[in-house]
Parts: sequence; C-alpha cells; structure tokens
Amino acid sequence: MKKTTRFFLSSIAFFALAPLAFSVETGGLLTNDTKFANIEKDGGLKLDQKNGINLWARHPLSEDGTSYFAAEGLFQTEYDASIEESDKKLLADVTLFKLVVQKELDSGSLVFSAGRFFNSDLSGVVYTQNGDGAKFDLNISRISVSLFGAYTGLLNAKTVTILTSADQDTYAPSNDSPDLSEKSKTVYVLADKYFAGGVTFALPHIFASQTIAAEGFGAFGLESKKYNRFYGTVALNGPLVPSFFYDVSSTFGFAKYDDGDMEKGNLTKGSITFYPDIKPTFESASISVNGLYASGQQGSFKSFQGFTSGTSVNSLDQPEYSNVLLAGLSATLKPVSNVLLSAKGDLVFDTAAGEDSDKIKQCGFQYSAGFNWQIVSDVSLGASFGQFIGQKVDDVDYSEAGTGIGGNKTELKITAAIAF
Repeated sequence: MKKTTRFFLSSIAFFALAPLAFSVETGGLLTNDTKFANIEKDGGLKLDQKNGINLWARHPLSEDGTSYFAAEGLFQTEYDASIEESDKKLLADVTLFKLVVQKELDSGSLVFSAGRFFNSDLSGVVYTQNGDGAKFDLNISRISVSLFGAYTGLLNAKTVTILTSADQDTYAPSNDSPDLSEKSKTVYVLADKYFAGGVTFALPHIFASQTIAAEGFGAFGLESKKYNRFYGTVALNGPLVPSFFYDVSSTFGFAKYDDGDMEKGNLTKGSITFYPDIKPTFESASISVNGLYASGQQGSFKSFQGFTSGTSVNSLDQPEYSNVLLAGLSATLKPVSNVLLSAKGDLVFDTAAGEDSDKIKQCGFQYSAGFNWQIVSDVSLGASFGQFIGQKVDDVDYSEAGTGIGGNKTELKITAAIAF
C-alpha cells in the first residue's frame, strides 16, 4: 500500500505542476455511459450509469515529439439499479504513466517505453490491459521485434479483471483475489499479483504485402496459489485481391493451477473484410465475415483459458473466450466524415455441449447496431442496441442464464463525451 500511495502522490504532483512547464500539453474528457439491460430472462431493463472525468498531460522530450512523457488519471462514479440497496460505486485510477524514448537507426528505429501503459497480445483477446513495466520495440528493414514485461499487483482491480482459476469454474476460488462486492466505496483495490511478459517477432510486408508474426507470452502467478499460463500465437494478415483483406491468428494456450496438470487449449480467429469504393456518395464502408473458436473439450484440447477478462457473448452469463464458437457478419458505413454507423450479428455455438462436453452445438444468436457522431471537434455522442436470443438444445435451454453461455439479454447503451 505504501508503494501505491507514493505512486498516487507522484501522479498528483505531476498534474499539479504540469501547467507550469512551458511545453507540457494538458487536457481532459468528461464522459457519461448510460446502459439499460435486463438482469434476468424476462425482467425489465435496469439502469447502469457511469460518469467519469479523465485528465491527461504530455511533455515532449525531443523536438520532433517522438520521445515524451505522458500521464492520464481517471475518477468515475457508477450507479447500478440492478443491485438492491445499491450505493454509488467509486473508483480512481492512473491509467497511463509512461516514458517513451525513441532512437532513430540507419535502417529503422528503437523505441523504449517504461511505466504504466496498455499492451495487447497478437490475438487481441488473451492479454488486453494495462501493466507496470517496460517494452522494447525494434524496427529495422523488414523485421520487427518487441520485448515486453509487466507487473500487475499495483493495478486497480476495479478497472482491470484478471482471470483466476475460479473464473474458469475449474477450481475453488482463491483467497488471494480481491472481493470487489464489499468495496464499492473503496476507490482503489489492488489487483492479483502476476508477472506477464512476452516476445513478438514480425515480418511486415514480407511478400505480396503479406505480414506474418509469431509471439510467445507467459503469465506467472506470484500469489500463494500459482496459476501460470503460457501462450504461443501465429498471425497472418494482408490483402487477398484489391479491396479484400484478411486477418487470421491461432493461439495455443497452456495453463497450470498449483500442482494440477497442465491443460491445453486453442483460440483461433479470423476475418475477411471488403472495402467497397463508394465515393462520392459516402465517405467509406466495410463488410466483414468473422469467425472465432475457443476450444471446449475437443480431442486433446481442454477449455481455452485467457488472462484478461473479456465478454465473448453479450448474454446474461457474459461468458469469457472459452467454450464458444462465433460465426457472423459485420458492417460499417460512414455516410459523412463525422458519423459512423455499425451493425453485426453472430451465430453462437457451445463448444462444450453434450454429456461428455465434447460436442459443438448452436445455442443462439446475437446482434447489435449503433452509431457514433462527432458533433463538433470536442463533443461526441454514440448509441447502440443489441440482443442475445438463446434456444433450447436437447435438454439445455440457452435462453436461461446458468448454462455458461446463455440467458436472453437486451441492452441499450448511450455514450457522450466532452473534451477540454
């Protein structure tokens, strides 16, 4: 806690003194996120409202601005009407505290980053969160190499959720994980302690504008109960023909809880996107065919287990990227420069269905549509509407919650932001 206190005091001092520095840029963002959703199959829509303020500062360390120091802070209140006798939930966080130093080389560049910053793995699913650590990015000729390492124990568990063994319904809950339900008024709760790190090797535009990349990533538990995970990912993307592009990746994950056996899983995802030329009628448009598979109990595979929590299906159960297969379409349309329309739909499959949990069966579908409108340069407004509709398969009714994937859900979200 002393380390956290010092971290906050230094952050506050930075924001207080930032305006005094000649070259420091500062700003902020006021946000409002309003959501109406049911919490039971046939229940009414309940309000969940979040109001926040983000403050940021950026200090260039070089004339061209490629080396710099940046920081962001967040304070947010939340009211959730779905919780009986709900108090306002509060949180405060330093979401960015990063030093970046870039050195130009004869045939490329070397970038060093240190502090608290966001990072994502090649899959965009396994690890997508902040961490306190360092990263090296080397780009020379047609080779790109990244080396990353971070500690999670000083993060705010209210803004990032790290999957534990209990989240996968495989083992009993760990006593090391924080209980957020009892800390609605506590603005900062320390997250689980892990060291996460990895190395990525890419060959951008190696042939016919194709890019191939490989990554090794690991997360090592530092609590009394060890929950270690290792991932290997291969990704390929590029154009197929003019206006058609593809992006595919496959991740093999290995998870071991304490003295248990090592379990192997797979996450494979891909898309093909078409960008039609529709000018001058509209600004831009895209149509995509998307697919994602997260293993259940197929062959030697067990349920895939990620690291950062993420919702794969917007149902009442809000499942992780595990035991699920999605196949669908998505589209975007930009009728004018400041308006973006979007829509998507997915068939949803359970990859752990059947008595032996080794079957793949369709369990429902989901769809959503929305828009984002940049009213003026500093004011934006957005809204979206979506539903998950489950079906009965054999003796399992996926319209009900508690199946791991299902639970009929309707959700309306409205977002607004003002920058200053």
